[in-house]
Amino acid sequence: MIKQEIQLTLRLTPQEIFTIDNFIFESDELASVVEAFCLEKKPDFLYLWGESGVGKTHLNLAIAERLQNHGHPVSYINLQEIRDTADADVLASLVQSDVVCLDDLQAICGDAEWEEALFHCFNRLREKEHKLLICADQNPAQLAIQLPDLRSRLATGLIYQLPSMTDALKQQALISHAQSRGLILPEEVAQYLLRNYSRDMPSLMLVLQRLDKASLQAQRRLTIPFVREVIQRG
Repeated sequence: MIKQEIQLTLRLTPQEIFTIDNFIFESDELASVVEAFCLEKKPDFLYLWGESGVGKTHLNLAIAERLQNHGHPVSYINLQEIRDTADADVLASLVQSDVVCLDDLQAICGDAEWEEALFHCFNRLREKEHKLLICADQNPAQLAIQLPDLRSRLATGLIYQLPSMTDALKQQALISHAQSRGLILPEEVAQYLLRNYSRDMPSLMLVLQRLDKASLQAQRRLTIPFVREVIQRG
């Protein structure tokens, strides 16, 4: 039973500019696999994992948006968030979508009701040959999944780890995200943010949102003095 009305389809706000074009792939192989997945080729089940801040949600949303733009009914669900607003049987409705994108799988590990619901959802999706993308912080063998049949199902996907990002890649990602917002972020400013603000990508994305808004309001370019001023204002 749904505790409150929830939106299962993809939702992106102007502050969430997550596209495949502004995702920085370290692996050409993974880039090719993602492109094939979005072009409705094999694989039909893709499992991506990695530590916090490596871009799992970015890539999950970007893939969902690409397929939705191609005319497919897509459901994106963050399992960490949905557990607080719905019962596990909400997963049964996902079979209506051509593509299902699940984020933060680790959030339901050890919860028998949610694990069983996901197991049945998985089977129905595979029977209908619908596409499935799952993101988690660990690979299936390491997850604390208690239902053996679900663990075995998860291992049948094409599995890729998203590695930790170097500072050079984080700088490249910042510049790319700024471009998606219509901003010019000089290399020296990106380096300044990494040296003086944070090396955590989610935090850097939040400050980029602030800089975007401040730059628009003040009609100023992103220079180190201006960025320092915006950050110091809090």
